[in-house]
Amino acid sequence: MSLIVVDLATIYYRAFYSLPDTFVAPSGLPVNAIRGTLDALMHFSKQYKPGNLITCWDFDWRPDWRVELIETYKTARVAADDEEQMPDSLGEQVDLIWEILNELGIPAVGLDGYESDDLVAHFSRNGSTPTFIVSGDRDLFQLIDDDLGRTVLYIGTGIAKHTIADNDYIFNRFGIHPHQYVDYSVMRGDASDGLPGVKGIGEKTAANLLIEFGDMKQILSAAKASHESIKPRISASLLEHKEYIKSADKVVRLDRKLKIETPVIDWANPGHSQTLVDLGLEKYNELWKKTAAKVMN
Repeated sequence: MSLIVVDLATIYYRAFYSLPDTFVAPSGLPVNAIRGTLDALMHFSKQYKPGNLITCWDFDWRPDWRVELIETYKTARVAADDEEQMPDSLGEQVDLIWEILNELGIPAVGLDGYESDDLVAHFSRNGSTPTFIVSGDRDLFQLIDDDLGRTVLYIGTGIAKHTIADNDYIFNRFGIHPHQYVDYSVMRGDASDGLPGVKGIGEKTAANLLIEFGDMKQILSAAKASHESIKPRISASLLEHKEYIKSADKVVRLDRKLKIETPVIDWANPGHSQTLVDLGLEKYNELWKKTAAKVMN
């Protein structure tokens, strides 16, 4: 039984900014993110016909344990009240999306103290194969594994024009293998997540080091030994950033063991959302039923 695991925040953010806010409910509440999210879930369900579908949520978008490791983690996204920066009209819709998915019988899962990425990794590693991971977050590239049937449907290029990211895609795009992506990200840095990276190391240098030495442990060993393939200033920078590298690895690597059961969608009995009716979006109840029927055929 195949599985689709959805990093839902990347879906509703894309929907909110892609669709006009002229899509409103009778009350005047914008529903662009709601419509776009449902459209995306139906699109992927019809195209890939999964045996199971799970949406993963950020119950903690900036967990304390990650901030303790990297103080600058996601600081660029922190609002004045220490909450995540989010337009009010999107925040209102996010709460409604949660209600709607539960009413429709679409598994919506979050866990206190963890981000959606952590849940995506958990379900991807403990679910059925093949597994399709829907996300616009490159950190999830580390989960790709052709041998284990794990693929990322990357929506950075759009929903309909999403990229099927497999082993070859990662190598052609970054010059590395998926299992090396964490080390690559740690060295290169990620401004959006507040990861400074290792000074003097960009994408090309990070990729070259990984291809020659395999992983961070071997790279640091080579740097300590003043390996001729590594410029002295790069070796010095790597050794100076050893503590950062250790902490950043724990932040980026998705290998937490979570105590959470895997929910299973009942395609044969799609639910009915009164919330959709109240928002003037009752047509989506019928569209979801048709989607469920198509998945089963």
